[in-house]
Formats: sequence, structure tokens, C-alpha cells
Amino acid sequence: MSELAAIRRTYPPDAQVGVRIVDVPIALYTNEPRLLTSLRDYFAPYLVERPAWDAHRVFVMQGEPPYDAARLRDVSRAPGKSVKEAFYDTVDARIVVKRRTGVAIYVAEPDHYVVGDLVTNFNQAVNAVMMVFAKAMLQRSFVMLHASAVLAEAGGIAFASPSGSGKSTMALALVEYRYQFVTNDRLFVRCVNGYGAEMVGVPKRPRVNPGTLFWLPRLAPLATSEERSRYASLRAEELWTVEQKHDVDVDAIYGPGTVHLQGRLKGIYLLRWSPVDHGWNVRSLGAAERRAALDQMIKRVTVYDTVPPQAGESRAVNAVADAVSIYEVTGRADIGRLTDFVLTQAQ
Repeated sequence: MSELAAIRRTYPPDAQVGVRIVDVPIALYTNEPRLLTSLRDYFAPYLVERPAWDAHRVFVMQGEPPYDAARLRDVSRAPGKSVKEAFYDTVDARIVVKRRTGVAIYVAEPDHYVVGDLVTNFNQAVNAVMMVFAKAMLQRSFVMLHASAVLAEAGGIAFASPSGSGKSTMALALVEYRYQFVTNDRLFVRCVNGYGAEMVGVPKRPRVNPGTLFWLPRLAPLATSEERSRYASLRAEELWTVEQKHDVDVDAIYGPGTVHLQGRLKGIYLLRWSPVDHGWNVRSLGAAERRAALDQMIKRVTVYDTVPPQAGESRAVNAVADAVSIYEVTGRADIGRLTDFVLTQAQ
């Protein structure tokens, strides 16, 4: 019996939830009442009465995942980065195992199974749903950028940077000024004739470190008294490196409707700054620079996608680069200064 067949036999679902994210229907199945409650809570704005007949199916199962540890091959990462995942292929699925938690994802197109201690590691169930959503968007000629984004009446603004460089903080800083929140870490973009660049966000709650909580007054209550005491003496550049993450329920804190997943993308800021650099500068990039910069922002589903990247990806990237303004921000990281700059530009 294959691993996938063993899951289907051992963990039959007894509850389902239907969601529609933008226009992507997803059916969620589970065998655990606590996970059912968590799924309904997390995806509350996107719930539908019943799953669509053509919905992508994700099985979120509490249990011990079956896999052959001896067959696992580590997914390579950049030098100095610890291995997060390992995988191997079977006749009916690709099996990806999270090294830290032991949660396993079974990619059996068009279905996906997530199995493990998901009550404890619920965020990995959410990540699996977002991965399925991402694959659906990529099939619709979107490209995926490593960026956060917000939306105002004049259009959307994205912030692109490596992890931990301030893109989530910048987005939430503008939400403090009544911008709508689009996405935290992944942004889908494509050009539409007569419209410009369309953007679509991922409905995942941003996960931020204590530095963001201490910078933004509306988020400060999320930090515990113990955390406030522990981090009070740290300098700003030290806070950037703290990996204690907090989920931010944007609609709950800033009000219903603050999250808005779709809009027209007007500009992108590349955060090429550092908390230890000096000076501060914002520079508009030329056409060739914009295309090269967008290429560096591209993210892919990688090990979870058994289909190679689209042949037309380069054309799609170039079209977006020609449709939006891209700015490079260098020097010392300064959330307040860039927030003021963006607000001034919008006037």
C-alpha cells in the first residue's frame, strides 16, 4: 500500500469547509474538530456555504504521517541557511516533510494532503492552503513576487526585500494611515490590457517580530509583558534579528474591511537598506533596471510544484516592469522616514 493510500484509509475526513479566495475555490477537509474550528476562524472572510464542484481539495489531517525517512532528500538552501524540508517521489504523490515539525505534505495533483500534529503547528496547515492558492494563481499567468503590499485610492504600493528587512513593517505602518492591507510576503502580479498591473494578495495573517510590535502603537498590545521586559534594552538593529513571531489579525485590530486582496499596482519599493548603514536615499529605476529588479523578486512554489515554470514568465515580468514604477531605497533602515515619503508621494 502506498503512503497516499495509507493516509486515505487511516485518516478519513469527517468535516469539510468551503472557501473562495478571490475567485479560487478551495475545499478543506479534516478529521479533527479543533482543526475545523481553526480553519473556520482563520478563513472566516472567505467561507462559502458549500465547496464548489471544481474546488481544489486540501485534506488537513491530524495524525502520524506515513513516509520512508530513508528515502528523503534535503531541499537545498543558500549557504548558511538550515534545511527546512526534505522530499521524495512515489508513484502517486510527492512527499515533502518539514524537518522541524515532522508535518508531511503529499502533493497528489489536483489534491493535497497535510498530515501531522497540526493542532500544535496550525500555521503549516495554513501554509499548505496558501501554496494551493499560489499554484492556482500561477496557472492564470500571474507571477509571484516576494513582497508585501497595501492599497490606497490612487493604487497599490508594494515593498520587496529579503526576509527580515522591513517589508511587513512598512505595509502595516501604512495601514496605520488607513491604507488597506493586501499581503504580507507573497504578491501575485500580471498586466491586463487597459488596466495596467493587477495585483492579488495572499490572505495570510502577517507574522511579525517584536521590533514591529514596538514600532506600531496599535500592535503593541500583542507583545506580552515578559517580551516587553526582555526586549526593552535592545537597539533597533538588534530587534530586527529577533525571531519571536506574532500573528497579526489585521481586520480584528484595524477594523473589518482593512484587508483587501485585489487592486491595481502602481509602484514597488525595493528595500535595499540595513539597520547599520548610513545615509538614506530613494532612487527611481530605469526600464532595464526595473526588469532586472523584478527578476530578483520572483518566488516559486519550488518543491511543492511538479510542473516547471511557465514558458511565458519572462514576458509577464517584462510587461509588469513596464507598467509600474520601481524605486530603490538604500542607506539606513528607517520605517518612519519611508512612511512619510510614501505619504507625501501620494498627495
